[in-house]
Amino acid sequence: MRPVVRTFVEDVAEQFDIVAPVVEIGSRPAEGQEAQANLRSLFGGVDYIGCDMQPGDNVDQIEDIHALSFADGSIGTVICVEVLEHVADPLRAVREIHRVLKPGGMAALTSVMFMAIHAHPYDYWRFTPEGFDLLLEPFESKRSWAYGFPLLPEGVFGVGVKAPDVDLGPKRFPRTEAMCSSWGRDDDRVDFGPIRVPLGRMWSETLRQTARTARKRVRRT
Repeated sequence: MRPVVRTFVEDVAEQFDIVAPVVEIGSRPAEGQEAQANLRSLFGGVDYIGCDMQPGDNVDQIEDIHALSFADGSIGTVICVEVLEHVADPLRAVREIHRVLKPGGMAALTSVMFMAIHAHPYDYWRFTPEGFDLLLEPFESKRSWAYGFPLLPEGVFGVGVKAPDVDLGPKRFPRTEAMCSSWGRDDDRVDFGPIRVPLGRMWSETLRQTARTARKRVRRT
């Protein structure tokens, strides 16, 4: 789990009145991420159900995200982070999340765009912010935004609430927004061959070279 994702969930836990029960979908941590990916402790004192398609650490019950066993309108909050890229039908999955939420219930979602293949156990999709807008269509209040280089972000965040006119602006996610706004600043440098360059410049050059290579391939055909 990327640090910015945990920060996002911390903002959700602290900035909103969390409605119980909380269901985490995809609660089984990847190997080596047992501490970072354990989100249960952020919701202390609240009925919390960890769900996954496979048994393992932090899993209370086995669930298929495409056909959740929970009754309509029975869940207060759904946390589904770094999961949807591994789901065969993300649109159906988010509709299921919407179905089980109570009126006023909230779903907090994240996924990736620029990321290596990481089967857990499968890896199907990558998402733009517009893709998350589409996933969140069933919700009356919704917001999606990205983390990373604007034209090739590392990941995407989304929040949907089953109620109208809920404030989901940047002030509700202070630490997440701070991490997003500081991404690629000049003092955040990476190795780029024999030199060190600002992260934003590295991504710009990567995108430029990718487009250049694509144009060459088109000309060859």
